[in-house]
Amino acid sequence: MAGKFVLYFDDSRNYRFRLTGDDGATLMTSEPYDNKATAVSGINGIRDCASTALISDQTDGDQTE
Repeated sequence: MAGKFVLYFDDSRNYRFRLTGDDGATLMTSEPYDNKATAVSGINGIRDCASTALISDQTDGDQTE
């Protein structure tokens, strides 16, 4: 999967980014940032840790009833 990070302004003129999949679907949206440098730093943080991040399942189990 070769997604894309899209950097944009929200309605309050804060910087945000979203990660989109190959099909253009939004996979995640960031919190608001005051400046572009911190938004780009947020993107780089996601890039650095996402591929090795563990999954913490905090559900009560399988809900397939």
